[in-house]
Amino acid sequence: MEVGNVFIYITVILSAFTSLVHSLRISNKTYIEIQGKACFRRMNGTHQIGCSSETKGNVGILYHITGDNDTEWLLKRGPNKPYIVLLNSLQFKLDFIKKLKNSGKVNGIIVIHVLQNETLTPFPPEGFSPDSSCPNDRYGLYHEDKNYGNCQNVTWNPVGHGMMFEDFDKFPIFVVINQTEVDILIEDCYEKYNKPLPDGSVREYPLCAVQLKDTMSGAKDAKTCYRRTQVPTNLNPDTYCDPLGDHNVIATIKAVPNQDVYPNNSVIVAAARLDSFSMFENIYPSADNHVTGIVGLLAAAEALSKYKDDIINNNDTKDILFAFFQGEAFDYIGSSRTVYDMQHNVFPMVEEKGKSTLHLVNFSHVSHFVEVNQLGYRDDGKVWLHTDPLSQINTQTSKEIDKMIQLIKSVADNMSLGIGENSRSQPLPPASVQRFLRKEKIPAVVFSDHQHSFTNKYYNSRFDIAKAIEASTNDSDIITEQAKNLTRISTMLARTLYTLSTGQDAPQDMKSSESIVNDLLFCFLISRQCEMFRRVLDDNDNKNLDESSLPYPFYVSVTSTNNQVTYLTKRLLSYFIGDRVNNTKDNCKQSGSNKVNQYYWMQGEVNTTTNKRQGFCSKSTAVYTLAQSPLFDQDDYNWNIDEYSAWTESSWQTDSIQMRIFLVPSKHLEVALLCSGLALLLISLVAAYFINLKASILFSINSSQTT
Repeated sequence: MEVGNVFIYITVILSAFTSLVHSLRISNKTYIEIQGKACFRRMNGTHQIGCSSETKGNVGILYHITGDNDTEWLLKRGPNKPYIVLLNSLQFKLDFIKKLKNSGKVNGIIVIHVLQNETLTPFPPEGFSPDSSCPNDRYGLYHEDKNYGNCQNVTWNPVGHGMMFEDFDKFPIFVVINQTEVDILIEDCYEKYNKPLPDGSVREYPLCAVQLKDTMSGAKDAKTCYRRTQVPTNLNPDTYCDPLGDHNVIATIKAVPNQDVYPNNSVIVAAARLDSFSMFENIYPSADNHVTGIVGLLAAAEALSKYKDDIINNNDTKDILFAFFQGEAFDYIGSSRTVYDMQHNVFPMVEEKGKSTLHLVNFSHVSHFVEVNQLGYRDDGKVWLHTDPLSQINTQTSKEIDKMIQLIKSVADNMSLGIGENSRSQPLPPASVQRFLRKEKIPAVVFSDHQHSFTNKYYNSRFDIAKAIEASTNDSDIITEQAKNLTRISTMLARTLYTLSTGQDAPQDMKSSESIVNDLLFCFLISRQCEMFRRVLDDNDNKNLDESSLPYPFYVSVTSTNNQVTYLTKRLLSYFIGDRVNNTKDNCKQSGSNKVNQYYWMQGEVNTTTNKRQGFCSKSTAVYTLAQSPLFDQDDYNWNIDEYSAWTESSWQTDSIQMRIFLVPSKHLEVALLCSGLALLLISLVAAYFINLKASILFSINSSQTT
């Protein structure tokens, strides 16, 4: 190769590298990245919901709406469309969003969500719920029922506007949760460059623009995107969507192996749900809905476990099966799968030949069903009991429900705890037990904090936080009023379950612990870096708590992820109802063919003398069961029928979600720059032509320099 050619090649490579470095530097100087949380796309069996953007993002001039006058100026006078509109929490309403979108002037929305600053993010006093006014109705017990379907009798979620289920295709919506970045958007971008002058006239260029990028891979519906994902090609190995799902957590008081007899009507199910949702990525709080239920049931299990020998050592007692269902916010994913597995004799686990596993449970075994729902906002200061009117057409079921109601009232009266019973003609609120009652008329009672419509005005929304239920504290040692109230409810629940199981009055010293309830509320709602979580984790898992102090999100997520709320609930349940066995850490596991019990190594409490944790091995029946729609296991299922839901989440690339601001020049300047660039290009081409024409003279190289 000639030396001259080598020199040219090196020059080209260095020039390209230098251009790349300079382009990155220019990009960093041109754009300011904003860490927003995007509304993203999900799909069910019939359609898509959520948000997306154009492939390269939506761009618009930032406009901050603070009142009606701002809206009027934008829609009637704003000349620099498209706009990206910045709103606060009170303005973020479905009708208003549709008005902006349909105006043709707005290209996307940014919502301020700084919970620490109520001036920037006031709680909507009338409530806010992106869920529907009749949650989960399509896959519930009363779907298409002429008397109860579509919430004809009771509108459970009157503030629900269904924004979650709208399809904002190519119309991105983001929230910003950091006040510093909100200040950048308002002060450094909008007020400095874009805010109209006092007389209403338009500001001169440059203007400050925002790019909202929210590119989704999945589209149309769950069936379409999932089948496309299942047929990968070498040319396009990417996935389009993943099924929503995770695991349920279940545990029984009695460890009954599959070889033993499990009589009919010998199991009481005590259930709660684990999840909620909101529109935006990684913003999935849950306080009244449904942490109060989770904590209430866990605390009841802890109180009951102190007297579990009364149940275990008596063959005539009923077993108690604790169940925490995952994915319930998305049309009862977890409870639907449990019903499916019961029908196919694989619940709680598939029997293994030659091995001892937990006894199968099906509908014939279930005698009663008690569900703990929302408990944080007690209507008239009472806990309300809900029953199903359709089940009570059966005389025997009706009699058993009567007995359950009378028992609960008796236990509550002895504690001076207010109990309210709803009309027997009122249907059940959204509850996991509805999926069971579709198959079998089981005597069932649902505990909740509302008599009719939800008392929770922020159902399945980003405002359902600890502060809203008066459980907010920065000190886990301070017992909140909510913790005190939940302790009394969980005590009542534990005593009720004990009597249903044994037929005997519960001991008066059977009580839930205020400190445990308070700790659980703190761990789930305030900070994951809490004592109770550290106790139940092993050394390796404990390190994960130190990554962030934020509470874990209550979103079911996709089946390929590890849900920390589910994992912690399983360990907490084992900690509360399990036995501490004398196994070392290395031997804390199943042995041989006995698969009835599960073994979990836990760090345990801190020894006050050594100031070190005393680890121990917990043995219990706490185990995972699948919480995924059966549809994804079947190739020939008709996706259009309403037996099982089919929710998926769209996939996206690492750089597909982005928010950034930058300055844009006037159109005249852009045209001038374009013309200058074209002129420079033309001059360069002419120069290159003549240089090439005289190349033999300009770049002559002596033959002696060749190699």
